[in-house]
This record gives sequence, structure tokens and C-alpha cells, in this order.
Amino acid sequence: MDDNTTKYSPKDLIDYLFRVSAVNEEGQVSPLETNEPVRLRRKIDVLSSNGGSKVTGYVVKQKRGSDGDWEEVATLKAIETSYKVPKLDEDQEYFFSITALNQNGQGETCELDTSVVPKRPPEKPSPPVGPVILSGIQKTSLVLAWKPSKNDGRSPLTAYYIEMRDPNNGSWSAVTKVTRDISSYCFL
Repeated sequence: MDDNTTKYSPKDLIDYLFRVSAVNEEGQVSPLETNEPVRLRRKIDVLSSNGGSKVTGYVVKQKRGSDGDWEEVATLKAIETSYKVPKLDEDQEYFFSITALNQNGQGETCELDTSVVPKRPPEKPSPPVGPVILSGIQKTSLVLAWKPSKNDGRSPLTAYYIEMRDPNNGSWSAVTKVTRDISSYCFL
């Protein structure tokens, strides 16, 4: 050791183990832990997020676009850890922030790192455009054709399912599935 190195007594050195758990809306998983302790020269102070006073609630704010003004959308109770923001406009960029409250007032504001752009959820596509056209009818074959669906339900079509029904028993049977770029099928 050179003369500039500080010497520490064993009581000044503290061994720590650390662990990290992943959490989502379904719950928390078992933690990942360090295998060996880490020796530090001084005690680590755990950060306090409540300023030394119990959290009494949260303020949720939003702004439309990066240049918009912050507006309060809700004040939540301390036990509430989620909030569904109503009446958002589709395809409008929003930014959100949350601020903890306690008896001393408001804490630091936590802003989302990225914006949110609401989209309507996908729905079922419209049926293929009819009528169904039958051509090339032979004793054991025919060609079935249709026009593509006009509305994909805001989610790309993946396939068309073709079924046929036996008039004698009235039940539908699966024939095949064709890719979305096909609009005819030859029965052999």
C-alpha cells in the first residue's frame, strides 16, 4: 500500500448481499441473488421515496404531445397503484407523470420515459365481399372465388378459411385454409 491509501478497521467494512425480483401485474417472481457478499467501506443508506412521511396519495397528470401543458387527470389514494385514464383520443401522443403526496406536500414527479399513442383494439375483419362465384363446374371439381374483405379490423388478415356443408346432414366441414393473398380455390 502507498501512503495515500486509507486503512479501514474491520468494523468499518460491511458485507452486503443483493437480490433483484421481477414484478408485473401477475405478481413477483423469486429473486435473483448475488452469490458472494460485496464488502463496502461504509453503510449504504436505503433511499426513502416518501420523504420520511407516509405516502397519502398520488397525482396523475398528462399532456398532449411534447409541447402540451400538464393537466391533472386524477388524485389517487395511497393504496391505488394503477389508473385507467379515460377519454384519450386515438392516434394522439400523450405523456404521463405521477407524483407522490404526503403530509408535507408533493414529492418529486416521475415522468414516463416514452409517450403513449392510444390505438383502438383490433376487431374481427369484415366478411369477404360476395357473392361467392362458382365456375369451372365439373363432375368432381369446381373453382370457388370471392373478393377480399374490405375491412381488416385494424389487424392484417392472415388467412381465409374455406368450409363446405353437406345438404343432407346440414353440418359444415373444414376444407382448407388459404393465405390472405388468395381469393379463389379449386376443389378437385
